[in-house]
Amino acid sequence: MEPKVSIIIPVYNVEPFLARCLDSVAGQTLRGIEIICVDDGSPDRSIDILNRYAAQDDRIRVISQENRGLGGARNRGFDAATGEFILFVDSDDWIDPAYCERLYEAAREAKADIACASMLKIRPSYSKWTIHYTERQVVADTQEKFRTCRCPPDFYVMNKLLRREMLLRLGLCFRERVCYEDVEYTMRLLGEGGVLVTVPDVVYRYVVNGASITKSRQTPKKQQDKYLAHKAFVAYADARGIRLDARFRRITRRSFDRWGLTWLKIKECGGWETCRLFDLIPVWRKRVTDKHACDGH
Repeated sequence: MEPKVSIIIPVYNVEPFLARCLDSVAGQTLRGIEIICVDDGSPDRSIDILNRYAAQDDRIRVISQENRGLGGARNRGFDAATGEFILFVDSDDWIDPAYCERLYEAAREAKADIACASMLKIRPSYSKWTIHYTERQVVADTQEKFRTCRCPPDFYVMNKLLRREMLLRLGLCFRERVCYEDVEYTMRLLGEGGVLVTVPDVVYRYVVNGASITKSRQTPKKQQDKYLAHKAFVAYADARGIRLDARFRRITRRSFDRWGLTWLKIKECGGWETCRLFDLIPVWRKRVTDKHACDGH
């Protein structure tokens, strides 16, 4: 029998966090899960931890590959998955014991393609809800799906259980060797996928890891990846008639930091590129070739 849920865990240089993640996944109350761990060329001893857990639990499969980035690792895991539903879990995060069971039951009951959990963002000194569902909602309208998932600004795929047949039908895969690969994936998931259900009282715990790809120092490459991802989202929203607040149309093209302070930021909106000191004082403005209106629809 095919598993009910395939849990895909991309792994790269997360030795201090990995055991906690694997314990939370292996301890799920739902029977019939498979756990696919993709070691993306980790330079630390993450692979040793994976192999130890796999030797003790036959639900765990370990795939090793040369580094292809987070998107490449997720794609490799998806290609190997056989479950009715797919769950992406990042290897420095963890989930509730009944996480899979609650999401799976809700999706089956609502005949939904997407089941969403709350997300708690955990920092060293405090924790904060990124999204907190307090009631069950079944959502079919596209605009309402984006609003329900707080997208934008949050393009998270990890707190969502996804029907594999839907992902195959849409041909969804992550861009590889780029940052902010969740943006395009999530926008198509919500824009073209089926019914969504929210599930209260079940939590994805997202650890803000300063050494992670997006949280570490913002290089020009990362900034360019982020700019292109959000630019593509604005174009996608306009093409599909998805209403956006004006603030989400102002796309940061480049920012310059010094001593932990952003002193210069270049933003693009409405066919204009504007440079501001401390994101407040305009320095210069120039026309760019393509246009996305700042005002909402």
